[in-house]
Amino acid sequence: MRITQLTVDNFRNHKHTTLQLDTGVNVLVGQNAQGKTNLLEAIYLACVGRGWRTTRDSEMVQFGQERALVQVSAVKNFGTVEIAIQLGLGLKKSIAINRVPIAKVAELMGQINCIFFSPDELKLVKETPADRRRFMNIDLSQIDKTYFYALARYNKILQQRNAYLKTNNNPRELSIWDEQLITQGKIIIAKRQAFIQKLTPYVVAKHQELTGGNETITLTYETCTDLAQELSAARERDLRLHTTTVGPHRDDIAIAINGQDVRIYGSQGQQRTAALSIKLAELDLFTAITGERPILLLDDVFSELDSNRQARLLKAITNTQAVITATDAPAIGKIFTVKNGTARL
Repeated sequence: MRITQLTVDNFRNHKHTTLQLDTGVNVLVGQNAQGKTNLLEAIYLACVGRGWRTTRDSEMVQFGQERALVQVSAVKNFGTVEIAIQLGLGLKKSIAINRVPIAKVAELMGQINCIFFSPDELKLVKETPADRRRFMNIDLSQIDKTYFYALARYNKILQQRNAYLKTNNNPRELSIWDEQLITQGKIIIAKRQAFIQKLTPYVVAKHQELTGGNETITLTYETCTDLAQELSAARERDLRLHTTTVGPHRDDIAIAINGQDVRIYGSQGQQRTAALSIKLAELDLFTAITGERPILLLDDVFSELDSNRQARLLKAITNTQAVITATDAPAIGKIFTVKNGTARL
């Protein structure tokens, strides 16, 4: 899988930009606030149907304009695909695949897969469980539509259950929501467990590459042992707190280096390397599952790595199409200069 062309109109600070991308490494070079990351976000939008910095589509429309367009063309193992997404102020987002409009974002998932990494992605390792759940949700939604639908249903049921808890105190009627929550929750938990189990060997291999084999990393999915039993046991507490306190919306991933929790005991360098190892491992896992190598999006990552880790990273992505932002161009790849919302070779 590789992107051949990216076109954006009135997207963020880009009036009109078209890029013909190389099959290997593509580097967007420029100073801060020139529009490099905006182009990465446009690709991300075409892959998952939403921006990575905002949930509000209107924020991606250029100031003073009413509509924006993102169009991405890609070559896959079995043909080509073109994604076109239109955003408008006060209008519902419209998505077309090969010029055929789609009704649901789920139909977009898996058309073009991407892995995104920036210094902010350190949250994956060092911040809240919500960041690690988001990581699982984005990955699994791209490769498994059953998961995407189960997650959407679960979140809707959870919202309804929480609304009930805020206005009612009858525990018997909670069973209406509990049965549905358990059904979807079990699907989510099972698929997350399988995902982490499959991902871990790839993470271990990438981590050894980046550290020279000096450290050992482990990932453990932390969830309910029996969702139905724990949900029932938590009813009184849920009624008292007016929220659902157990379920996959509370799950986490424990990440350890040499047996110690990297969130607590890891140095910033270890946390950064752990996060990058996970992101690179996603490339191999996606390839193994889908037969297509996803696109790697790296936002200002080189500034966070020493020269040895930079060299190891570039070696690790030799068989991957990558789009990288940087203030200084590395000695590799197709270089685009980005300035004031324009990009040129």
